[in-house]
Amino acid sequence: MKTILNFSGGKDSTAMLLHLIEIGKRPDKIVFADTLMEYPEMYNYIDKIEKEINQKIIRTKPKNTFFKWFFDKWSRGRFKDRIRGFPFVVSPCWYQREAKVKPLEEQAKDFDVVYIGYAKGEEKRIMKSKKFKYPLIEWEWSEQDCINYLQKKGLLNPLYKKFKRLGCWCCPKQSKKSLEILKKDYPALWNCLIQLEELSPQGFNTNSNLNNKLNTV
Repeated sequence: MKTILNFSGGKDSTAMLLHLIEIGKRPDKIVFADTLMEYPEMYNYIDKIEKEINQKIIRTKPKNTFFKWFFDKWSRGRFKDRIRGFPFVVSPCWYQREAKVKPLEEQAKDFDVVYIGYAKGEEKRIMKSKKFKYPLIEWEWSEQDCINYLQKKGLLNPLYKKFKRLGCWCCPKQSKKSLEILKKDYPALWNCLIQLEELSPQGFNTNSNLNNKLNTV
């Protein structure tokens, strides 16, 4: 059977990948869906994991960048002819669909098994298909188990020293703490986010703007 593994660079998918290799179940293909909006450390980490496992990690790119989608206009509905701006926080992220879901689905078409890194406690996320396998759930590994495993190996993504959750630096669903770190440690990205907020019809998100959210910073 041909196997493919969805690799995000996060603790769960990395722990899954390394342990599968340890037990003799090396995936035939490993895919990282690059949103092009990742923190710089993520790319260095992927290079490090490639060297560790001595296997190429395929990096996909979205057909349209975040900025292309941001400035494109709605073609129908109540927002017709208005630029999209930031994804709405109350609905599935359109950029996640375009930059992650679709590229990963395309890569997996010719494979028999897709390894997905959902940890114990995330059983509700399981998709009912014989093609999808969830090794961490089978092993009963929690998110903390994955962290402990990677720390013992000295291979935990350094971004976890700053963030509890990893993702796009422009995500309107991120926490206040995450935004504080963005402002402090990545001023160029923060300034870009402020400029985008001014151009977005709904601001940064529909609940609050960046200045209000960080009024204590």
